[in-house]
Amino acid sequence: MKRFRISVILLLAAVLFTACRDISQEPLDGRKETDAVYFNKEETMVSYTEHVAEIPEIQPAEADIMIQAEDCSLNGNLYADNKRKGYSGDGYITGFMGGEADYLVVSADIPVSQHYDITISVASDNKVINSIIVNEDDIGMFEINRSDKKFTLVTYYGIYIEKGRAIIQINQGSDEFDVDYIKISNNEDVYNDEYEIDEKLVSENTSYEVRDLYRYLRENYGENIITGQFASSGKNNEMEYIYKKTGKYPAIRFGDIGGYSERTPFIESEIKAARDWDEKGGIVGFMWYWNAPMSESSVYAEETEFSLKEAVTKEKIALLGISEIKELHRAGKISDECLAIVEDIDKVSEGFLQLAEDGIPILWRPLHDAGSGRYWWGASGAKPYKWLYELMFERMTKYHELDNLIWIWNGQDGNYLVDSDKYDIAGTDIYLETNIRFGSRSSVYQWLKKITDGKKMLAISESSGVPDIDDMLRDNSMWSYFGLWYGNYLSQNEARPGEVYTDEKDLIKVYNAENSITLDKYAGIYGPQ
Repeated sequence: MKRFRISVILLLAAVLFTACRDISQEPLDGRKETDAVYFNKEETMVSYTEHVAEIPEIQPAEADIMIQAEDCSLNGNLYADNKRKGYSGDGYITGFMGGEADYLVVSADIPVSQHYDITISVASDNKVINSIIVNEDDIGMFEINRSDKKFTLVTYYGIYIEKGRAIIQINQGSDEFDVDYIKISNNEDVYNDEYEIDEKLVSENTSYEVRDLYRYLRENYGENIITGQFASSGKNNEMEYIYKKTGKYPAIRFGDIGGYSERTPFIESEIKAARDWDEKGGIVGFMWYWNAPMSESSVYAEETEFSLKEAVTKEKIALLGISEIKELHRAGKISDECLAIVEDIDKVSEGFLQLAEDGIPILWRPLHDAGSGRYWWGASGAKPYKWLYELMFERMTKYHELDNLIWIWNGQDGNYLVDSDKYDIAGTDIYLETNIRFGSRSSVYQWLKKITDGKKMLAISESSGVPDIDDMLRDNSMWSYFGLWYGNYLSQNEARPGEVYTDEKDLIKVYNAENSITLDKYAGIYGPQ
């Protein structure tokens, strides 16, 4: 498909027309094609009135509220103690034994309706994952993982709380832990809407089409969110389901080049699916669910003996021909693991070259969720992960001269952050438990903005639900795009109808919002001419 240069006037007209970090969990469907029932667009089309967001007027004010845990309401097995050193006040609260009856209730008088940072001082002898609730809204997970076992601070950034009495609830966690105090202070960063997004792509070799897409992303950033959906196969059942429910198609189709059970790292059907979506005028996105190139064929570190650490080398191999790399291997200068990794990167690059020749830009998100340690590419730690990311970046952009990639970093952990000249967009995966309102996830947005120095566009690269337009605008957390996972995350689980990830009314709202970009809006500019 050919893309044509659009004048500034047309771009402006198009804009007027469109006018905490959470701990990600494993997708429940095991990343296999869903058995859910989908619909075809030939059935009766639905349509809805455009949703226009209503944003409350906010007048920020200074606030600094400190509440000792021992002064709060204790439930279940909770009690005050003073054995652990480093606490403030008269002691701290302990007794979280892992039961639902164990929870701490914090009552706070909020002076004005605005955004706040909520900080809790916590400690544990073990790794603990937990969450807190503010006025009945689950605002996300936190993790305690300190080897020194001292009190540490966990902060949720930019949480909107209305004036009056606020109730904060700290529930039981995955293990025992202690709470010293809770601090609530005003957040000023939320109201800073000045972005210094890099104007140029990090790759020196870029096509007109990819520069055009990047420019479109930058022009809409902070104002509109681009809708996206993961497809379980080339059949695009999920896209038809969304069309049936909302009357709209997502602008971005996300696919996986790795396959779900095969060692072969590229699926020809995904190349065809990308071409087809591009022909419809949509945006193409890819992740790589990369089965270990040696040993057991699995992406999961616990299911394969493949070790990335064994692949790391000081040899400068990124720009060498494969014959030269094999010669280094024969000479014992690089390992079997290193050679296998390069060969897989080359195979994927060959597939992407087909799309590059067609002028199809790709939102490229490799090595996702490395910080969790769940996958082999992150399980060896941050240093080997960064080596692999840089090797892939250099080899794909310089050796293979792929000019159609927009690079998405998705390490899920600040320790895994790569150099800023190696990624264009920072993405994060957000998975919540069932029946939890997704909202804007502003705390995650503010965290990601901090670690990227506000110079990169931010995106929800993978999610269990769809964000709320009103909340994103109110919280100044308008993500560049979102990518909803498939299966029960998109449609209701008929076996457990009471467990819902994406409420149908939320899906309808985001796809029919004034500030959402769907396929029809995007294709109106970049569709077949």
